Amino acid sequence: MEKLESFNPIKLLNNVKNGDSAAFNELYYQYRQKIYGYAHHFTRCKEEAEELTQDTFVRLWENRAKINPERNFDAFLYTLVRNNFLMVLRKKAREKAYSNENLCQQESFNAIEDELNAKESKRIAQNAIETLSPQVKKIYLMSRDDHHTHEEISQLMGISKNTVNNHLKKSLSIMRKYFKTYSPETILSLIAFIYC
Repeated sequence: MEKLESFNPIKLLNNVKNGDSAAFNELYYQYRQKIYGYAHHFTRCKEEAEELTQDTFVRLWENRAKINPERNFDAFLYTLVRNNFLMVLRKKAREKAYSNENLCQQESFNAIEDELNAKESKRIAQNAIETLSPQVKKIYLMSRDDHHTHEEISQLMGISKNTVNNHLKKSLSIMRKYFKTYSPETILSLIAFIYC
């Protein structure tokens, strides 16, 4: 067998094209610095340039049938490195888009979950309100739904302001107990609901 170092570039490329792994090893040693230089030009990062160089040689071997020994091999290598780099960029962009999509899906899921929790809290609060005595319920609804002040409720119902205050405290205490019993995990939602 002829010594690889004595091959001229055209013969070396022909041997690589025909699947000669020894010729490919020689090609690697002759062109790795040049490919690394091209790769570093694109990446501006030593580690990424080394990885791109390795990937380029793998692609070169996989695409050896496309080598045309009569044409400018440097231009072929440059195109191979550039295309490989663009492929890596597209892959990173897809991964980022997928990551962002998952983040959006998670935010959407959280929004739906929050809405369901709010609806559940409201339903439990309505059930709790139904357990109040008629007068306590009326005072609670006048305060929370109609937004009357304690003074206004006192005048409208003909009871003291102190009685209104006591009935409201009683209603909140009953509702807290109800929430703790029927939905302890939504107790924070209750606090937001009854104090709004």
